[in-house]
Amino acid sequence: MKKKPLLLLSLITILLLLCSGCNKDSSSNKEVIDSSPRELQAFYPGDITKVDAIKIVSGSDGIPKTISDPTQVKNWIEHIRHLTVVPDINPQDSSGVLFHVTLLEQKQEKLNVTPTNIDHTPIKPNTQLAELMKELYGNAD
Repeated sequence: MKKKPLLLLSLITILLLLCSGCNKDSSSNKEVIDSSPRELQAFYPGDITKVDAIKIVSGSDGIPKTISDPTQVKNWIEHIRHLTVVPDINPQDSSGVLFHVTLLEQKQEKLNVTPTNIDHTPIKPNTQLAELMKELYGNAD
């Protein structure tokens, strides 16, 4: 008679241990973001001066433009590469972007940038970057 309650208790304990082992703590799986300020070029995989084209899309109307003039590309890269950006460890939920910029090397997408995000890393809103994006979009043919 005492075997059944003991067996049942053992079975419940094993099931609870299995279930707790399967439960993942989401806080331990989150990527830790280094919040120290750094230059935008530090996010680029390689040499940012090798960018040969820029795609820019306006968040307000969705019209894409591509800049491939070497002088215009080089000038814009020189303006943004040393901008200091600060990763945001507590980003606010937002929807939409002012501009979305993609830097390309030989038609391969290398880096995606918005005024609040660099390749899925949230950054604190950068008004200087936003202004440079606005200027680039306005000057694109």
